[in-house]
Amino acid sequence: MPNERRIKVNETLVIQSFHSKPWPKHIEQCITSVQSWANQNKYAYRLFGDEVLEILPPDYLKNCFGRWPVIMDLARLLLIKNHLNKCAHRVIWLDADTFVFAPDKFNVTINEPHLVGREIWVSKKLSKQWKTRKHVHNAFVCFTNASPVLDFLIYATDRIVTNLTAASSPQLVGPKLYTHLNNLIRFPIMETAGMMSPAVMKDLIAGHGPALNRHLKALKEPMAAVNLSRSLIGHTVDDVLVTHDLFDQTIDKLIKSFKTSGFGNPS
Repeated sequence: MPNERRIKVNETLVIQSFHSKPWPKHIEQCITSVQSWANQNKYAYRLFGDEVLEILPPDYLKNCFGRWPVIMDLARLLLIKNHLNKCAHRVIWLDADTFVFAPDKFNVTINEPHLVGREIWVSKKLSKQWKTRKHVHNAFVCFTNASPVLDFLIYATDRIVTNLTAASSPQLVGPKLYTHLNNLIRFPIMETAGMMSPAVMKDLIAGHGPALNRHLKALKEPMAAVNLSRSLIGHTVDDVLVTHDLFDQTIDKLIKSFKTSGFGNPS
């Protein structure tokens, strides 16, 4: 990355990864929002490209079957580990499709050795009724050298994928793994680092709707950063076709309506 400054000892480092330009509009906005937020908080920042593939074990990469979410699930952990070993006191990862729309509300001040993001997913699935799933995700993660789980996550992620015999769910060693672990050990959660389902995005753009209402009701704190789930582009989820335009309109709405307050007003 051009003009990147040297990381100071005991500094917080924010890292992301995405392939070389040209980028879609929503990725440009997302990465710029994270860079700006990092600068605002005087954090160091690094953006990696396809060179992250070089740090992955060959057997792991082969068993990803070209699924980028799975590829990045281990790559992010190895990048974090490498930079903690160098000099950073704390390393924060945000997926490239994460948009920080309320930077003043996005404060990573929780004194914990590790943090994960909050997933609230509103969907009908096979039923006719809206359902809300409340899990965790790894589109946002934060680790210090004091974390007892980083090495285990590296081991578990590598072990699970290396032993696959066929392509798996793209979320297998991401939200699925983290949520299963969270059910047992209760990770500290960054509630303001959230996620939206396509149905919630559609309602948000319209200004009202049942999926939006369910999401707002499930919030513990107002959301300040949202993961857009870029891997869903081209898919139809709950009768919503996921497109670049859906993401662009969602970002515009969040900037116009929630930049100061954050998304949501939980009681």
